[in-house]
Amino acid sequence: MDEGRRTPLLNLGVQVSMRVLVIGTALTSMGLMITNHEVASVYGISFDAKYSYSAAFRYLVYAKIAISVTTLVTLVWACLAVRRAGLVFVLFFLDLLMTLTAMSAFSASMTEGMTGKYGNTHAGWLPICGYVHRYCNRVTLSLAMSFASFVLLFILLLLTVSKAFAALRHHF
Repeated sequence: MDEGRRTPLLNLGVQVSMRVLVIGTALTSMGLMITNHEVASVYGISFDAKYSYSAAFRYLVYAKIAISVTTLVTLVWACLAVRRAGLVFVLFFLDLLMTLTAMSAFSASMTEGMTGKYGNTHAGWLPICGYVHRYCNRVTLSLAMSFASFVLLFILLLLTVSKAFAALRHHF
């Protein structure tokens, strides 16, 4: 196999592997968040801790669903882009969109998680993690997986933009 053919196949292998990892980390983050539920009792008053009570956590779940579906589409698109250089620009756009979505969902959920862990003394919000340990631990794991999917998407974006610039240079 000549060097000119090996580079696109290696790039495709890296693209496919990283996209599969993105799907895995996004679905893991989503699964941990969806199945997270704990009931606690404080001074005889019982309360639930669920992801669905937080708009930021719901956004994280919906964003991870969108990221997983779009990454699955781009997995197929990346295979097509190996043969046709013009398709790489659509791939770049979708990767950029998913990277920004992952970053915003992680940021919003991280803020909510920090409020749950440390409270907000200025607003009078008390931390809840002292009462719902398992819930907070699962939120932490979900956020770690969410951050991992963001990092993978960012690396994919860098790979895609370098391929897009190479295709653009080759065209001109």
